[in-house]
Amino acid sequence: MTRYIPGRGLPLALPLGTEPDRTSSLVRAEFRALRGTNTPATLSPELTPSKRRRRVDADVLARIAELMPERDWEVLRRISEHRYLTTHHIQSFVFTTLGTPESAARTTRHVLQRLARNALIRVTQQRVGGSRAGSAAKVWQLAPAGARLIQDDGATKRTHEPSLRFLKHCLAIADVHLGALDLEKISNVTKVHVETEPTSWRRYTGPGGEPRWLQPDLAVIIHLTDFSDRWFIEVDLGTESLPTLLKKCGQYEAYRASGIEQETHGAFPLVLWMFSRSDRAEKLKAAILRSPRLTPELYRFATADTVQAVLREPLP
Repeated sequence: MTRYIPGRGLPLALPLGTEPDRTSSLVRAEFRALRGTNTPATLSPELTPSKRRRRVDADVLARIAELMPERDWEVLRRISEHRYLTTHHIQSFVFTTLGTPESAARTTRHVLQRLARNALIRVTQQRVGGSRAGSAAKVWQLAPAGARLIQDDGATKRTHEPSLRFLKHCLAIADVHLGALDLEKISNVTKVHVETEPTSWRRYTGPGGEPRWLQPDLAVIIHLTDFSDRWFIEVDLGTESLPTLLKKCGQYEAYRASGIEQETHGAFPLVLWMFSRSDRAEKLKAAILRSPRLTPELYRFATADTVQAVLREPLP
């Protein structure tokens, strides 16, 4: 069952090892290096990628992948889906069952250091909060070898330093993602499902028959005891003009008019705009109310401090 907006009828929307007597010394060295997270070890010289080498050999990468624990894979997947994550983000996504925050932070650092030594991830030059913020300020991205493991298409991968604007946007989306998952702690929430780009994108047909794409930053489904709430989420850090935001609202209206989402899920999601400043939210809200082409009931507005409250507030 999915909730609807009254009035207009708008819906709310491990490691695998071989036998000891058949295991080569090289693989045993790999296993010793990869088996632990609290006491990281350095890979044997044969497996440690040279600092001068730009590409990890395919056979070395295959052996590392064979022995890599599932939790390490989860770290790579989380970085891949958001492009860039801080150490704190990775700890909050992956290392959530280790007792104390101190233990979780320590284990997170050890795992990241090991993945970096294996040339699977690397730190960007940009840091969040400045040099005084410590290791939690580091921002991680997949290295080419890590991208090859995750995407598994055999193509050569290249990674680049992001612009500060793009980096902040990616990290803000990760913040909202974590905030949405945190709603699972509420008693009547059974599951929160979050789609990141490009999985969150929706394809539809324009008035001239041309293909179009709606590209929300996140698509969220909050499963409650008796129904589900669906959301598209847009994260704005004050870098886009008001006409650009209104144009994006028009894309949501066009996609809603296509009926694709309603036919698939029985409901159209609400659109949540998350702003870095409350005055930006008020300006967009007023502009939507003035526009005859837009449906005010379709939109909600929040800042980083209020986005969780908006997602969990009772809806009519």
